[in-house]
Amino acid sequence: MKRIAVLSTGGTIASIPGNEGRAIAGALPGEELIARTELQGRMQVQVESVFQKASNAIGPVEWMILAEKCQQLIQAGDVDGIVITHGTDTMEDTAYYLHCVLDTSKVPVVITGSQRVPHAMGSDAYANLRQAMELAANDQAKGLGVLVSFNQSVFSAGFVRKVSSFQLNGFDSPGFGPLGMLDEGVFHLLQRPSMLGLLPIPDELPRVDILPAYGGADAAMAKAVLDSGPKAVVIEGLGRGQVPLAWLPALKIALSKGMVVGICSSTLHGATHESYEYPGALHEMVEAGAIAISHLSARKARIRLALSIATHGTSLSAIKADFDWKFTGI
Repeated sequence: MKRIAVLSTGGTIASIPGNEGRAIAGALPGEELIARTELQGRMQVQVESVFQKASNAIGPVEWMILAEKCQQLIQAGDVDGIVITHGTDTMEDTAYYLHCVLDTSKVPVVITGSQRVPHAMGSDAYANLRQAMELAANDQAKGLGVLVSFNQSVFSAGFVRKVSSFQLNGFDSPGFGPLGMLDEGVFHLLQRPSMLGLLPIPDELPRVDILPAYGGADAAMAKAVLDSGPKAVVIEGLGRGQVPLAWLPALKIALSKGMVVGICSSTLHGATHESYEYPGALHEMVEAGAIAISHLSARKARIRLALSIATHGTSLSAIKADFDWKFTGI
């Protein structure tokens, strides 16, 4: 039988009813979840409740603890697959951090959760957990990076996003779709993801903030963030990576002082590109020292940029290499 480790962190999938009719996220231990998957006797399962938290309370400290636990399990050779249960609000963040640092070539790592609490009518909690365990036990899941299993679909952590606040099909990879699907315990792998290189697990992550661009954005917000002391910022740029005109003076001052500035697109998919020659265009920002980031959401770009700085310091050439997809073209 396959040996599966289940690491429980809390979230909706681990909720219990509250006294006022709302749910208390993260209160249900992992052992109680496993008992409802009906997989007893088909797998050897070890369960550890690592955290009992709502996912809005999970960040860099918890990511590093999870990564170290996964690394230890993989290196020990005692498990064939790892499943992490997690709240959905920040699942894509945790999944992407692990995707950047874990080698899954020998042991699949799968993250899942639920949109409905376990005690709700039609809850997806136990079905999602069962499918994630079946996926983690499947040899085809090896080497695909960290996977998000949700509502019978399997997504790469590199491209997955939460796309609904309540529907059971709460996750998708806009523009790319799922890697495959789970049907009656069978994993149908239909495509393999492109992946950036792995980065070391650091002792701590530097602070990297996100600046969301939008029409009419005032300079005061950008200046307040830039002056508050982050090691770097990721601008969620307009279209191909443009920034608001009002931000230009503050951004150029920050760049001149050595701050690392990454620029990605706020669109759901597509590369940044130096297509234009007007004030605030990506080309102007790159000329000033910013780094163009393609195919990652701002949340993912922030995580990878923090990992890159933790590894290389503020060496722009090394940081740029960590975001190089190395597409060769035709």
